[in-house]
Amino acid sequence: MLKDVEDFEDFGDHLIPVGYRFLPTDEELVTHYLINKVFCNPLPASVFQDIKATELYTKPPKKLVEFSNGEREWYFFYIEEENCNKEGCCNQKAIRIVVGEGLGFWQSNREIPIFDRDGNVLAFKIHFIYFSGHLSKAKKTHWTLDEYRLSTQFYTLHNSKEKWVLGRLRRGRDCNLD
Repeated sequence: MLKDVEDFEDFGDHLIPVGYRFLPTDEELVTHYLINKVFCNPLPASVFQDIKATELYTKPPKKLVEFSNGEREWYFFYIEEENCNKEGCCNQKAIRIVVGEGLGFWQSNREIPIFDRDGNVLAFKIHFIYFSGHLSKAKKTHWTLDEYRLSTQFYTLHNSKEKWVLGRLRRGRDCNLD
């Protein structure tokens, strides 16, 4: 039996119990959110914000989010852009994405395959760490970004023109909000 409405929070199209935490696995993010986004299907929860990739790659992480209620994770959808400011390529060992006019950069050193329950590669996750400042005097911060991307073959097989990316931005435990 449904309790008082005060015991639930508005979560887009759904009411959820107070205290609920959104903690999907990598596989769940890909199968229930990213793939549904690609096919324009409804999403199970509306915790995702659509942004332009250029916004992500031109602003430091703290300028991308609003702080309230102590959140430490934010989710975004954006379309992969061929001309974004990446040094390196997703198939190489290291990727560096310069933010703005040298305000900082996202650095990654690996691409991790995400497998479905049958052991097939479903998507790829790239883990980034944000460094503030220029490359020569960079300071590691407590901000991380996980990008979830479907394979090129997926988009070819399904004749999709837009390559959507799901991003999970996290703020670590450091008190400093840089």
